Amino acid sequence: MKSYNLINGNIITLNKALPIAQSITVSNGKIIDLDNPNPKYENKDLFGATLIPGFIDAHFHLKNFGKRLQLLNLKGLSSLDDVINAIQAKVAHLSKGEWLIGFGWDQNLWPSKKYPVSDILNSLAPYNPIYLTRIDGHSSWVNDMAIKESGLPLDEINNIDGGKVINGCIVVDNAMNCFKHCLPKDTKEQVKSWIKTAVLEANKMGITGVHDAWQDSIIVDAIQELINEENFPIRCYGMLAGNDKKLLKKYFLNGHFDNTYLTIRSVKAFVDGALGSRGAALHEPYCDDSNNCGLILISKEEFNQLAEQCFKYNFQLNTHAIGDRGNSYVLDCYGQHVKTDNDRRWRIEHAQMVRDDDLLKFKEYNILPSMQPSHCTSDMPWLVDRIGQDRLPLISRWQSFINLGLKIPGGSDCPIETGNPLFEFYAAVTRQNHEGLPKVGWQPQEKISKTNALKMFTSWAAYGGFDEYRRGKIDINYDADFTILSHNLLEIDNSQILDTKIIATIVNGQFVYSEL
Repeated sequence: MKSYNLINGNIITLNKALPIAQSITVSNGKIIDLDNPNPKYENKDLFGATLIPGFIDAHFHLKNFGKRLQLLNLKGLSSLDDVINAIQAKVAHLSKGEWLIGFGWDQNLWPSKKYPVSDILNSLAPYNPIYLTRIDGHSSWVNDMAIKESGLPLDEINNIDGGKVINGCIVVDNAMNCFKHCLPKDTKEQVKSWIKTAVLEANKMGITGVHDAWQDSIIVDAIQELINEENFPIRCYGMLAGNDKKLLKKYFLNGHFDNTYLTIRSVKAFVDGALGSRGAALHEPYCDDSNNCGLILISKEEFNQLAEQCFKYNFQLNTHAIGDRGNSYVLDCYGQHVKTDNDRRWRIEHAQMVRDDDLLKFKEYNILPSMQPSHCTSDMPWLVDRIGQDRLPLISRWQSFINLGLKIPGGSDCPIETGNPLFEFYAAVTRQNHEGLPKVGWQPQEKISKTNALKMFTSWAAYGGFDEYRRGKIDINYDADFTILSHNLLEIDNSQILDTKIIATIVNGQFVYSEL
C-alpha cells in the first residue's frame, strides 16, 4: 500500500488539537503525520481544495440501492398519468406471467394526493403480476395477478397483524410480507452485483463508510466475498436483520465481527411504518384519516425478547421508529434493559416525530437518534395535512437533541433518498428544498450549525458505530478515509452547498474515486 503526502489543502480535521491543517502524510492506510510532509514520499497536490474526514452515511441500504438502479423507477413522478405511462412502457417488454417490479411512487406528489385504485394496474397488465413499492418502502401497490400469486385472499391479507390493505391494491407494512415468498428470488451473484454497483456510486458521492441498515445472510456472505475479491472499497457497519433468528444466533454466539472493511455488532428492528403511508404509529389519529393511529409492527413480547438478547450478547439494537407513539414504544422497551449511565449506544433509526417527554428519555438512557435530514425536507409539503399544525414542532428535532448533548449519527436512508451527503448537509442547515423554500426554513428552530451538520456525517456517525477512535476525524493513527471537496462547507453561503463537487474519495489510503 502506497505512502504519500497530501499537500496544499484546506484540511478540516474536526480535531480540537489542530482544527485546520495543510498537509497529511499517509502510509499503509493510516494517517502518520500532519503538517509535516515526509520528503521520501510522493506528494499529491490538492491545489487548495477542502479535505474533510470521509463522509459516513449512518443509514444506508447497499443492496436496495444497487437493485433499484435496475428496476422500474417511479421516483419523483408528479402525476398518476406519468406513473401509468412508465408502467405501460415497461409492461410492453415483459413476457406473459413475468413480474413487473418497481419502486418510488408517491401519491403525495400527485394533484389528487390519493392512493390509486385497483382497476388501474389490473387494466394495464392483466397477465403480469405487479409489485410496486412506495417511496418510503412501507407499502406496495399490487394487482390482482400478484394477489393470486400470493395464494391468500384479500381479506386475509388485510387482517395480518401490523398490516392492512387500502383500495384493494395497496398493501401496507406487514401485509407486504404476504408476497415475499412469490416475488422473484435474489441470487447471491445478483446481490454481489447490486452491492458492487452501490459502493461505486457511493464513492462518487464522497462516501467512505455506510451503516447498512438490514443485512440478511445473503448480504453478509456477498459482502465478505466482495472483500476477499478486493471489490468492496468502503467501510461497512452491518445491522443484522432482526427477524432472522438463525443469523442472530450465529453472531450472538460468535461475538462481534470486525475486519478492515466490515463490522457486524448491531441488529436492526422495525416498530412502526412511515408517515407517508400513514403507518407511523401516532398517539393521536392522523388529521387526514381520523380513524387511524398507524401500525405497531412487532409485539411487546417479541420486541422485549430481541432487546434482551441484544443486551445479553452486547449487540447494539437499532430500531426503526417514526411516529411519536412508535418512539415512545421503543424508548419504554430500551429503558427496561439499558437503564441509565450506559455506553450501549442503542439507536432509534429516524426518530422523526418525538414528544418533549421522550426527548428526555433519549438523554436518560443514552439513546442515539439516528436521523436523515432529507426526510424532513421531502415530507414537509404534506405534513400539515397529515398531522396538523400543532404537531409540526415534533418533527425532525435535530437542534433539540443537540441541546441535550446527544450525538446524531446522520444518514440518508438511500435509496429512499438519493444518498448524496451534500443534500443531507444542506437539509440539516437550511430545512429548505433545493429551490430555497421556505425562505426561513421549515420549523427553523431545529436548523443546526454547519459544524454540527458536518459532525453528523463524520464524527457522530463514527460514534454511532463505535468507531470514534479510528474514524470520523483527522488525527495521527486514524484511518486514512477522506472526502475532498471543491468548497469549504463550513464557510460558503448556503446557496453554494448544492454546487459543491466531490473531487476525490479516499478509503483506507486508496483513491477510490478521483477527479484530481
